[in-house]
Amino acid sequence: MHDTLLDIRGLRTHFQTDDTTIRAVDGVDLRVRRGRTLCVVGESGCGKSATARSVLQLVEPPGRIVAGQILLHPTTGDEPTDLAALRPTGRKIRSVRGNDVAMIFQEPMSSLSLVHTVGNQIGEGLRIHTGISRKEARLRAIELLNHVRVPGAERVVDSYPFQLSGGMRQRVMIAMALSCSPRLLIADEPTTALDVTTQAQILDLLADLQRESGMGVLFITHDMGVVAEIADDVAVMYLGTVVEQGPVDEIFHSPRHPYTRALLEAVPRLGASRKGRLPTIRGTVPTSQPTGCVFRTRCPEAIEGLCDTTVPPVTEPEPHHQVRCLLQEEPARAH
Repeated sequence: MHDTLLDIRGLRTHFQTDDTTIRAVDGVDLRVRRGRTLCVVGESGCGKSATARSVLQLVEPPGRIVAGQILLHPTTGDEPTDLAALRPTGRKIRSVRGNDVAMIFQEPMSSLSLVHTVGNQIGEGLRIHTGISRKEARLRAIELLNHVRVPGAERVVDSYPFQLSGGMRQRVMIAMALSCSPRLLIADEPTTALDVTTQAQILDLLADLQRESGMGVLFITHDMGVVAEIADDVAVMYLGTVVEQGPVDEIFHSPRHPYTRALLEAVPRLGASRKGRLPTIRGTVPTSQPTGCVFRTRCPEAIEGLCDTTVPPVTEPEPHHQVRCLLQEEPARAH
């Protein structure tokens, strides 16, 4: 489709150990549209971050992409680039990282260098991808810090990350990510370690920057409240598989998969009775895929003899709303 920016088809990313193969990403199909935000949501261990890192070939050994396509569509009518087919250490993928596709990581202190100034770290990507001088890169870094609303940018540009607060460090990460005006921004739980006030500020900032630049955003989170605030489209992942995806209004007002409903029911609500217990999802995410439906071991609606023997096909109960559940009967429409 002409509005498609990133098209992930049948992506499989596995981690091979001495004893077993961990299928962290197991046949994922996702589409990020230009100027829109796709939120990928699910519990820890569902494969969200592995999917995000696979886009930029940042999966560390023993993990590797074993199948699928990651098609990055250009702004012109040229053929898309399959990022999954590129060598992880090759020149082509390095020209994409930070330039066409940028990433904000979950914890800035593990992503920023403690022995280099903020200005040096923002300027490095600019010098690599644009060839500007160090002086020009420093001036551009100050502009970017001002753009992401860092107070005292002329001072902060010469500061080290450990001298900044968590919210300021995250703004620095955003400035680094936006330095080369990427077409796609991947945000891997960028607000998890922040307090709620700073989290709201960062989310508002990202929304404003997206409106200004028109970039697509792939946002990884486990917080359904964040999803409700920023998402245009939602993909719910469980055990390396997308179990439901569609427009945010459809997902919140007409969830079809038992896992999606369970996630929404577990969100605390204002005005709820103090005596009532908050609903929880029984059990934990298993380390290996069960037979049949991946969610059946925790699903309150699982049907014995069916859900444990049959892999659910993709169905489409409403246009653009896809579900993997045997309780859905209508087959998927052709795209």
